[in-house]
Amino acid sequence: MLQLKALDHVGLKVRDLEKTLRFYQQLGLKVLRTKGPDAAGVRMAVLQVGNQELNVACHPDFMPQANDNAAGVDHFCFEVEAASMKEVLAGLKRAGIEIAGGPTARRDGAAVFLVDPDGVRVELQLKKPATPGSSTGER
Repeated sequence: MLQLKALDHVGLKVRDLEKTLRFYQQLGLKVLRTKGPDAAGVRMAVLQVGNQELNVACHPDFMPQANDNAAGVDHFCFEVEAASMKEVLAGLKRAGIEIAGGPTARRDGAAVFLVDPDGVRVELQLKKPATPGSSTGER
């Protein structure tokens, strides 16, 4: 059986990155990194929330679409406990859950995306095992 281990991060879509970062920094969150804009004009930021992250994607044209969730949440991520991504995929198949994207490589593991019944994207991330002497503070 697939075993969810933790909530890894939540992703938000916003229209004004600076305003959003200012708001969350006022709440005490720390900006870990920013990047972009990418080829589509999307800028990203990652904020630290305790041991978790808040990922923020920004584009001036972000508006809820007919086939999009209107709450502004792009996705959230569960860290999964498994021996391999193959095991995660097999567990999803056994559960009858359709994969919407991936698996894709991450700097610290691999991820696969699902879509819940209300259209919210759910990421399942399998982290690489920590190696002796590696820093666990960076995500």
